[in-house]
Amino acid sequence: MSSESNGRKPDSEPSPSVGAARRLSARAPSAWGAARDALAAAHNLEALLRSTSVPYRTILDLLPELRASAAVLREAFDATRAGAGATSDVGTYGAVRVDEFGRLLDTTATAPEDRSALAYRAHLLANELESAADLLALLERASAPVPTEVSINLIVRETARMSGTGRGRELIVRFDEASPDCVVTTDPYAVGPLLAIAVARVQGDGVGEIAVRARCSPPNATLLVEAVTPEDATLPMTAMRVLPPVPPTDDAARRVAERIGALLLIEPARWAIAVTSAAG
Repeated sequence: MSSESNGRKPDSEPSPSVGAARRLSARAPSAWGAARDALAAAHNLEALLRSTSVPYRTILDLLPELRASAAVLREAFDATRAGAGATSDVGTYGAVRVDEFGRLLDTTATAPEDRSALAYRAHLLANELESAADLLALLERASAPVPTEVSINLIVRETARMSGTGRGRELIVRFDEASPDCVVTTDPYAVGPLLAIAVARVQGDGVGEIAVRARCSPPNATLLVEAVTPEDATLPMTAMRVLPPVPPTDDAARRVAERIGALLLIEPARWAIAVTSAAG
């Protein structure tokens, strides 16, 4: 299902291979299976605290299970701290957030009168933990990228489509398509998440409305994320659901770009991701 608000098509749009479309339609693989299940614990805690129909006694009875999930997360993040550079930094950040989650569980055990405040803390921690886990999964994927020929416009559309089932905040962006479209050789499982990170970071720099621009200029194609201009008012809108950036985000994004052979330019309120054209 298209997430764009109109049916405008580029003048010429190369069709991606079936394999490329298939790979774009699912989350990047990761060895984080058990840890990702455990991440749901933080989100579940928020939901339980916010639901006035759930007796506090029920939440207390679930605390041992929630602590077990925290232990799984702690083990997963600790295992990455022995890595180098960005991976170690993200693992260390995640471990600190797990410690904070443990303290939240301690407080939950003794402060039933503060359900709203506890739920808000759980919400923030859940998103921070999810962001850290996603960064580690992205770094893992980028360590063994799978180059694929895929259109630059499709990367943007599929990033938006896939984000619709994720967590985080929904942002509306204007999509300025490449016209004509062009085919690039890259790993869409790495470039797509990089694009979502760019949108989140530019919005975090105080940009009210964001434009994502696809540009083809062999031997490269570029995805630009920046503030809209008055001329962008007629561009189609698409929704992207993004998680909040965490302190290691920029360094991790640079490392991912380096590993997949992309160029990443980070400026205040503007990110650019350049990948190689298939014909380049």
